[in-house]
Amino acid sequence: MLISLIIGIAICYGLPITGLILLMRKRRGTGKAFVWGVAAFVVSQLLIRIPVLQLLLPNFAWFGVMQLYPWRYGLFLGLTAGLAEETARWIAFRCFLKGRDTLEHGLAFGLGHGGIEAVLLVGLNMIAGAVMALTGQAAQFPADPGSVLVAGAERLFAMAFHVGASLLIMYGVRTGRGVWFWLLAVALHGVMDAAVVILPAEFGVGVLGIELWAAVWGCLTLALGIRLCRKG
Repeated sequence: MLISLIIGIAICYGLPITGLILLMRKRRGTGKAFVWGVAAFVVSQLLIRIPVLQLLLPNFAWFGVMQLYPWRYGLFLGLTAGLAEETARWIAFRCFLKGRDTLEHGLAFGLGHGGIEAVLLVGLNMIAGAVMALTGQAAQFPADPGSVLVAGAERLFAMAFHVGASLLIMYGVRTGRGVWFWLLAVALHGVMDAAVVILPAEFGVGVLGIELWAAVWGCLTLALGIRLCRKG
């Protein structure tokens, strides 16, 4: 158990921090880009989208009915996540990171965005689990080693996507085609997240299948973002 938790902690904490250190040594302004990546997630998700989903929408009957239809509900969750997060990315690059539009800045922004998400969603629990394991209370941790590794892999693929999407948005702003690349990022984000609801409900896909989907989608988005930024 402890080994799987250490691997998960390395992904959630070590990867973003190590990446930031390396990028800061290579390019000025990457620290600022990283911080804005963190802010983009916190504002778009924690302060806006999640409160709306949990506190406001349950008061409407249509929202409850929609949850009975996996395709509608999955697409709704996916597209609202895309709209919130990709708009936050676009605002950050358009208004607060002018002139900081190199590959390194985009990588730093994505690591900040995906890193804080990883920390808040699973990283804190992994730290708690490691403490429990070290104090002889591992049996009380509500997850087995396999589940912990899957959660770590999920965060790795999610970070790959966030870095790729950040590069796409940055490239769009840099080349004057911000709206088109914003639309592309929203669509990619929506399809990736919607599958978490649709695949198990409609096709009986298990956890490993969902993680495979996330891996393919995250890696493709990252590869596209890197290729475009290097090209132009």
